Amino acid sequence: MARNRLTVLDQIAASDKVRKKIIDAASALYAKKGFGATSIQEISEAANVALPVTYHFVKKKSGIMRLIMEDVLNIFQESLLKEIQDIAEPVEKLAIAVILYLRVLDRQREKVLLIYQKSGSLDRDSKKRIMALEVEVSEIFSAIIKEGIAQGVFKTVDVDLMAYNIIILSQMWILKHWHFKKRLTLDKYIDSQLSTIMDALGATH
Repeated sequence: MARNRLTVLDQIAASDKVRKKIIDAASALYAKKGFGATSIQEISEAANVALPVTYHFVKKKSGIMRLIMEDVLNIFQESLLKEIQDIAEPVEKLAIAVILYLRVLDRQREKVLLIYQKSGSLDRDSKKRIMALEVEVSEIFSAIIKEGIAQGVFKTVDVDLMAYNIIILSQMWILKHWHFKKRLTLDKYIDSQLSTIMDALGATH
């Protein structure tokens, strides 16, 4: 296995790929063994990344949780920018944003659950970073809602509160999936919550 490994310098240079390998390995191990029972050395071995390289990206396990949160957010942001860059209509733009957010959360379900389960045990700096990342997501929705209000297609609402309503409604699919999966597909859940969101904004849909 060692022969297949890149050198330490090569791994650091290939930072995006290596970071992704560390994140995916950590997520799988946390889900299988639990956060407390998993060591950074085990994560390094599972990712097939040299231990010094793993420590280059993260000094302790709480930092890996931060990387997991950053990864989920980056996937959402990158997907969203591609999909809405040519769309001017706020209702359509918000619908796409909600659909993409829910689909990303669903694909990254294990990672999202880990963030919820272990965020309370993280150090102060990591907690602050995770909260800041959540605010970044809310600001994406806030910007679209403000645009819709300015154009008169959404009624005036508390924008920050509405953005967080969207986040919570979306994350509920993950947190209460054990219940909703009995009677709803992801598509049906999306349709129902989109209707709730658009009704709250006074939008025709």
